[in-house]
Amino acid sequence: MTSRIKHIGIMSQTPPRLFKFYECLFDFRTDVRDPAQERERAKATGHRILNSGRVAAAFARTVIASDGNIGVAFNQRRPGYPGGLDHFGMTVDDIGQVLKRVKEKYPSVGAVKRPAGRPFVDYSSHDPEGNIFDIAEPGKKQLVGVFTDAESSRPRRIKHFTIRAINPAALAQFYVDVFEFKQEEKALEDPNFYLTDGTVTMVLAPYKIQDYLGTEHKRPGFDHLGFEVEDLKAFNDDVEYLAKHDPEYLAPKPPNVQSEYQVIMDLLATCRYGKHQMCDPEGNLLDISTH
Repeated sequence: MTSRIKHIGIMSQTPPRLFKFYECLFDFRTDVRDPAQERERAKATGHRILNSGRVAAAFARTVIASDGNIGVAFNQRRPGYPGGLDHFGMTVDDIGQVLKRVKEKYPSVGAVKRPAGRPFVDYSSHDPEGNIFDIAEPGKKQLVGVFTDAESSRPRRIKHFTIRAINPAALAQFYVDVFEFKQEEKALEDPNFYLTDGTVTMVLAPYKIQDYLGTEHKRPGFDHLGFEVEDLKAFNDDVEYLAKHDPEYLAPKPPNVQSEYQVIMDLLATCRYGKHQMCDPEGNLLDISTH
């Protein structure tokens, strides 16, 4: 079984604005479709084609981009859905085998086939702690857009993401049993588990509400995205320039209370990969390291 981590989903109040931050700092790129391609996509997603021939797409709409390996969906936040880092997605070479393993070994875990018009997913499922992931089999699913591009190794790219879990050991076993991810070596005293597809690492860290003493609590689940960059000083220079150039939309979200924000940053700094901790304009946590 070959399983690859191939997309991240972020729920955003204004996806195009959030995308611009990642485009500027991390060279995220969208696919460029001509009007005919846009109309074909509109038929699949239910958008109206205007008399002008263009698609009636609102400004606050989903933006799908890529770091060269992973597609990132900046999804328009819908009523009843929380914002922020939301889910991840994988490609597998045998989706039937995945569903069979889930049914046999983890009967409490469900899976549903997704509606038409999703360019990168066949099924959505969840792990035993309720973290959502998408699954696609490229041989059966007609991937489009950035998901059809050849992989490229850009200087700035997603290298890991972290999920905080009640039982990280059991959760790690789930992803090994079902998707055959490999476990990276770690120190005996390290409570985290590190699962890799060979390019991207999923970190499963223990969740303890005590870690949030002195600030607002967070729930278990998706915690942060980790990026590798070519040079940390050059990256920070870019962040500083963007923050001054467009403080309303391109600057990291400022803390409400500095002391409480520091609790979160100190916890984020315990990640073994990161050298610099920050957040994006909507407050999603980012962990930056160098190659």
